[in-house]
Amino acid sequence: MNKDAIQEATKKLAIKMIYLGGSETKLHNGFDPLVPGQELVGQFRIGTESVDIKEVVNDGTSQSFIRYHVTAGMRYLKGPMPENSENEQADELVVSEITALFVAEYAVVSDEELSEESMNEFGRFNAPFNVWPYWREFCQSTCSRMSLPTTVIPMLRID
Repeated sequence: MNKDAIQEATKKLAIKMIYLGGSETKLHNGFDPLVPGQELVGQFRIGTESVDIKEVVNDGTSQSFIRYHVTAGMRYLKGPMPENSENEQADELVVSEITALFVAEYAVVSDEELSEESMNEFGRFNAPFNVWPYWREFCQSTCSRMSLPTTVIPMLRID
């Protein structure tokens, strides 16, 4: 993590909006969420997939925005994953998946140019951090709608 690059971006960007850009939910392998007492193990992921720059002209004034496309996912596995298992084995245990694409939009609030490195580092670390609370709420409410156990989604840890 390049903290100087992130600090540069933090000084030049202001969060404006986080919104849901798309989602997908699935039940797999004949799983019935209404059967009581099933042992399910949750797995989570989040990451920035892409970034784009948007220019808006209003009354002759131009404003730049940077949009990060952040994908988050959660899946339940039926029972604990065996030790030393391969991804293919884990895929056979998947009983449900929830994925969502969030767009985190930031206004450029500085006349100074933002370096590409700063823009990318900010997207790798800060955008997922800002999206995480929205993802937690979306995931928990979607689990409820799918009759899946509602799990406490862990705090996001950035290494």
